[in-house]
Amino acid sequence: MSKVNSKYKGVFWVHAIFLLVVLIATYIDFKSNYVISGADTFFHAERIYEIRNALKNGSFPGWLNFMTFHHVGQAINGMYPDISLWPLVYITNKLSPIHQIIIIRALILILTFFVSYVSISKRFDKENASYVSAIYSLSGMCLRIFNVELQLGTAVIFIFLFPIAFNTKDIIYSDKIDIKLILNMSLLCTIVIYSHLMSIFVLYVIIGIGIIGRFICYKKIYPIVNTFIASLFLILTSLPVLFRYYIISKAGIQAPFSKNSVTTIKFIDIFSSSEWSSRTTLSIVTIVLLFIVISNFKVKKLNLLLPYLYGEITLIVLGTNLAPWSILQNLPLFDSIQNTGWRFMIFSGVIPFILLLINFSRKSSRKILKVLFIIAIFASMSEYYNFHQSAQKNLVIFDGNNSKLLGVDDWVKLKSTGINSAELTRDIIPDYAPKQINSKVYANGSTLSEDLQNTIKFNQVKSDGKNINTTMKYTYEGVEFNFNNVKNISVLELPVYGYKTLNYHVTVNGKDVPYAISNLGFIKLNNVEKVRKVSIKYLYPEVYKYIIYFSTVILLILVGVKVFYFRKMMYRC
Repeated sequence: MSKVNSKYKGVFWVHAIFLLVVLIATYIDFKSNYVISGADTFFHAERIYEIRNALKNGSFPGWLNFMTFHHVGQAINGMYPDISLWPLVYITNKLSPIHQIIIIRALILILTFFVSYVSISKRFDKENASYVSAIYSLSGMCLRIFNVELQLGTAVIFIFLFPIAFNTKDIIYSDKIDIKLILNMSLLCTIVIYSHLMSIFVLYVIIGIGIIGRFICYKKIYPIVNTFIASLFLILTSLPVLFRYYIISKAGIQAPFSKNSVTTIKFIDIFSSSEWSSRTTLSIVTIVLLFIVISNFKVKKLNLLLPYLYGEITLIVLGTNLAPWSILQNLPLFDSIQNTGWRFMIFSGVIPFILLLINFSRKSSRKILKVLFIIAIFASMSEYYNFHQSAQKNLVIFDGNNSKLLGVDDWVKLKSTGINSAELTRDIIPDYAPKQINSKVYANGSTLSEDLQNTIKFNQVKSDGKNINTTMKYTYEGVEFNFNNVKNISVLELPVYGYKTLNYHVTVNGKDVPYAISNLGFIKLNNVEKVRKVSIKYLYPEVYKYIIYFSTVILLILVGVKVFYFRKMMYRC
């Protein structure tokens, strides 16, 4: 009895220390009432802002962004999966926008710890599982997302990365049609596709390499069958994402800025550029764990270690210039990878933990993990402190009342009122804009032509080619322009994107009118006699709502079968 109590005492203290560290950091951020923002943090903060306002109005989040991204109706939320965020936004919607982001960020890190713990503890010692979960959550990309750069799609996937790793190995090495594995894969892949489309492609590439290898070497057909059946379920659960992606894409949109030009990471750089919270290289924890395992490799456990070693090697090869990216970047989907380290290397952090737990005994693993846990606590606290101290000295508050326009490389302390500020010019981007707009491609990305940037930045309305004064209001579903009784306009061009496959509701002075799309991709009205107010609204197709209901029912059925049926089978055994 004393041994049992001692074991759970260790688990308790690891959980308590982890939660204490996260809650203290969250309290400090909450009290500060800002988020240190740069890089992609703005992008994801604006996405939360859009979801927030739609849910507050009792609607599913829309496909077009009118509250943010300068109110042009850009298809950011339609093309960038966000369904996994809906529950997190919904339960925090009574908070201010910045407090909401701070709490969502903390919830994701806490969920990462607990989901990882549950997954690992089913296969290994519970106390070791708690150490691994804490170290994993307080290092690498998990810590970076919490502390430095908000990356919501990746963050949600990282919650389930241990279950994904275990299930990927199990399905690649399956030797029968296994309904439990099929359900696990379909549910986990649903979470991935609800969070980030390119990540589901990366996951299928890894699985595909594994099952092809098994088929060629051992003529194993079951991994293919299980993956195929799971993919059929995945199609049903992910219909909302696939439907809106298909409809918007069919209109013709801007290609990713680095399409057919993938940036690769040099193999040596994944070690030499390593940090505690690395973004595109191996983290220090990953390197330490790999060194410990390789230098103390247990040959007698080779069969258990090899599947995970193959997985880690595959990620490292595809994540660096070891893979023939000069050829791969010309293939469909591979051409949109953008950055190999960002797409593959960030998922390499969980496997070394599994290798450690397999390679060493429970007692030996615990000694190593205890040391790493202590280091992780102090390293994560040090990174948090140094980052925030630097911000206090060098960054200004950005609350929407700033006179300086915020550029691509600027970092600030972002307040709630700054999220949809007109000065946030860094989000004037071609991504997912209508294909016909004029964009220029540079080595580090692409941008719109200067005249288009001004049109969007200042919400310029053009009457017969000339700018006219207006005032603008916007909601989550559209924008409204108010005029000073302008008359006899041949062509009125409005700074709102028009996608050819979407239907807009356009009114002039409260009356429905037909609209057209200009050669730059903006909505335009022809032959307007008199105008005081123009309203442009877009609501997703009615069928989209029923697709969400259908996929939700399928998802609940799969969860129900997994939870209740297999639990009943387990009790019988």
